[in-house]
Amino acid sequence: MMDSTQTLHERLTRLQQQYDLETRVEEQMRLEALIADTRQHLLQRLQQEAHRRKGNGAYCEAMDVWHEILQHQPNDSVATQALAELEQMLAQTTQVTELVKVLSRIKAIRPLFKELSTALKQPSHTAEYQTLWEQVRFFLDTAEPDVEGFMLWWEEERPCSQTSVQNVDSARLAARVQRGEMVLFLGSGIASNYADTGQHESEWVQQLARHIGYETFNGTLSSIAEYYQLRPDFGQSALLENLRTQLPDNVRQVLLYQALAKVSAPLILISAAYDTLLEQSLREAGKRFVEFASIVRRSEDYDIGHVLVSFSDNSQPPQVYPEEALSRLRLLENGYSIVYKIRGTCGVADSEQEDVRRDALTLSESNYFSFARYADKMIPGYLARQLRNRGFLFVGYRPREWEDRLLASALLEKRSSQEPCYVIGETPEPLEAVYWESRNVKQYRIGIRELDRYLLEVGA
Repeated sequence: MMDSTQTLHERLTRLQQQYDLETRVEEQMRLEALIADTRQHLLQRLQQEAHRRKGNGAYCEAMDVWHEILQHQPNDSVATQALAELEQMLAQTTQVTELVKVLSRIKAIRPLFKELSTALKQPSHTAEYQTLWEQVRFFLDTAEPDVEGFMLWWEEERPCSQTSVQNVDSARLAARVQRGEMVLFLGSGIASNYADTGQHESEWVQQLARHIGYETFNGTLSSIAEYYQLRPDFGQSALLENLRTQLPDNVRQVLLYQALAKVSAPLILISAAYDTLLEQSLREAGKRFVEFASIVRRSEDYDIGHVLVSFSDNSQPPQVYPEEALSRLRLLENGYSIVYKIRGTCGVADSEQEDVRRDALTLSESNYFSFARYADKMIPGYLARQLRNRGFLFVGYRPREWEDRLLASALLEKRSSQEPCYVIGETPEPLEAVYWESRNVKQYRIGIRELDRYLLEVGA
C-alpha cells in the first residue's frame, strides 16, 4: 500500500533529525540512503497530487504542490514546466471568466451561450481555440457587435471537438449498464481520477527511466519498456519489477470499480489497465468473472491469438485455450462476467503463471508490433460476438498515442453493431476528437464521477 504524503513528510523529518544527531559514519551513510529513498517516494506522491489537483481544476493548489516539489528538488525541469503551464491555464481561466460574464449579458446569443462558454473553457494551446478566442474578442470589442454574423460563424466554424459531443440521460445510461446491455472499455488511467490511488502513466515512464539512470528519456511507456528488454543487464524481469511498484493498489478508492462490482447482471468489461484493481473489486464483492488475455508471443504450447483464461472462483485452473474453444465454456450463460485485459496484466507476480502471463502482455513496442501484425486474431471471436447486440462505452480512454489508437481500432473493427459507440471522460484534445469522429465514436457530456454516482443510485 502506498504511504500518504503526510506519512512520508513525517518519516523524512524523523530521518533528518536522526541524521543530524548521528556521529557514526556507517550509520550516517545508512540514513543518507533512507533519506534519499524517502524523498524520492515523497516526490512521486507530490507529483501525483499535483496532477490530481490540476485535473480537478484547482490550478492554484496544484501550483503550491509543484512549488513544494521545487523546494526538495530545485532543478526539477518537469516541475518548472508544469508551473509555467499552470500559470498560463490560471490566466486563461481568469480571462475566460470575465468573457463569459460579458457574453451572458447579451440576450441575442443565449441559444448558443452554454456551448460557447464550454468551448472557451477548453485548453488554449490549439489553433482552433486561438481562432475562437480572436472571434469572441473581436465580437465583444466592436462598438456595435454583429450578433447575426457571429452566430453564423459559430454554426459554420465552431471547433470540431464540440460537434460530436452529445447530451445523455445519465440515469438511463447507468440503468443499461446495470442490465448488462453496455460493454465498457475501461482506460488505464481511471485510477488516477481518484485521490491517493494511482499515478498518471507519464509518471510511470519517468520513474522507470530514472530506475535505470536514463534521465533524459522522453518517450512513451512502450518505448521505455522496449529499452529495458533490449538491455541485457535489465530485461523484462527488471521492467516488471519496477513497473509493479508504480501501479496503483488502493482498490477501495476507485468508486467506478466498486459500483460495477455491485451490478448483479453478468458484465463485459474490457480493461486497458495493467493493474488488478478491477479484478480485486469484483472478487471482494463476490462477483464471479472470467479473465481473458490474448497471447502475443507464441511458445511450444500455444500460438499467437490463443487466450489465457482465469476463473475468479478457481472452479477451473488457469488455462490457454484456442479462441474458437471459448464458446463451449458458456461463460455468460453460466453467470460469469467477462474481464478482457486487452493489454494483459502485470500486477502481482504469480510464479506458476508468470511465463504465460508475460506471453499475454502487450507492453513493449515489439509487443504492440506483434499485436498489430496479428490484429485479426487478437480479439477473441466469442467476445466479438457478444458485442453485436450491446451498446459500447469507452470510459476514461484517451487515444493520444499510436498504441492506444491501435487497441481501440482493433476492437472497433471486430464489433459489428448498428448502435454507435460513445466515450466519456475528459474533453478530448484535437487529435483525439478527430480520431473518435473518424471511428464514429460520439462523446457524452458526462464525467466518470457522475457515472459512479448514477450507477450507485440505480443499484441502490
